[in-house]
Parts: sequence; C-alpha cells; structure tokens
Amino acid sequence: MKELAQWLNQQTEKHMVLGYGSLLSKSSRERYSNIFTEGVPVTVAGFERAWVTRSVQERQTYVGALANFQSKLNAQLIPTSINPALQEREKDYRFVEVSPNHLDFHLHAESDNTSLEQLLSQFTFWICETLACEPANEAFPVHQTYIDTCIAGCIEHGGEQEAARFIAQTSLWEHPRVNDRAKPQYPRPAVVSSEIAAKIDKLLAK
Repeated sequence: MKELAQWLNQQTEKHMVLGYGSLLSKSSRERYSNIFTEGVPVTVAGFERAWVTRSVQERQTYVGALANFQSKLNAQLIPTSINPALQEREKDYRFVEVSPNHLDFHLHAESDNTSLEQLLSQFTFWICETLACEPANEAFPVHQTYIDTCIAGCIEHGGEQEAARFIAQTSLWEHPRVNDRAKPQYPRPAVVSSEIAAKIDKLLAK
C-alpha cells in the first residue's frame, strides 16, 4: 500500500487510462503516443478482454474490452490526458468511465482500504470499450507483432506470470494469425528482443 499511495500522491494528471492491450507496452506508449508516465499493474473487474476489435483502416483485429460482470482483465493504470493523439490511437473504441471499486491492486492490506479509496477518489479512470464487436477472420486477422507488443508489456512490468494472466484472461484465441515479425504490419509495435519473442512463443504454446 505504501508504494501505491506514494505513486498516487505523485500524480499531477487526474485522468488515468486502464491500458489492457498495446498500451501495456512502455515501448509502444512512448514511441507512438508520447506517453512517458510510468504505470502500475491493476486488475479490472467487470470487463472481458477478447479478440473482437476490428480496425477497418488497418485491416487487423485487436483485443477489446466488453462489459461482463463475471470477468476481469489485467491492465496498466496509466496517468495521461485523453488527448487527440490517444483518441486517434483508440479510434475503434469509446472511453468508458470505471469505478475505483472495480480496481484491484493486490498490493494493499485490507486495513488500508479506506485510505486507498480516498486516494483513488481524486482520479477519473477510463477503459477503452470496443465500439463494434467483430471476431477476427481471414480478411481482418490478428498480427503477431500486436500480440508481441501486448505480452512483452506484461513481461516488462509483471514477468511471465503477468503475461500468462493476459493469455488466460483473453477470449477467442482461435483466430487467423499473421506472423509479421520480419516486417511488422501492426503500426505501433514495441521493440521486442528475440529472447522475449521466444518467451512469448513458449507461453502461447501452453
């Protein structure tokens, strides 16, 4: 709780985005959206992550969040303004406000709940909910570099355990997939080393 409280007290930006896809990656956030603030891992209740966000412009399918009270997903809590650059990046989504009650940080003892609630009440939390749900198909496949960006972000801030959580908490993995590692077709790819790529392949094979 102490580290989390300290981090929250340091934030001057009062809007926080719950990044659960490519925004999990520090590399992708910084290179393509000029978001240089550090995030913290969080679990968001009430939403299901699935391969359902179709980008007509980019001819690809990405993960999206769907309201589902029985589900949860792991994410990064990222302080950032909802600026035009971020809105362009998330053009296939709508920003939906999330109650602090739906956030679980796994870092604080129950006795600290009251003070944590007071700290969280100072901020507004947003998740990008999918506008139109369309499962991936041959015309709108999932690209490996997008998967790599998401999972590398998880490994970066929470190790392989967090990456395994991403896989387990995402639906509709049976989809057409393009291996574009040699020539990335996803427009906002993270820099992923061959060592991390091998770890991702091992995790996906399970």
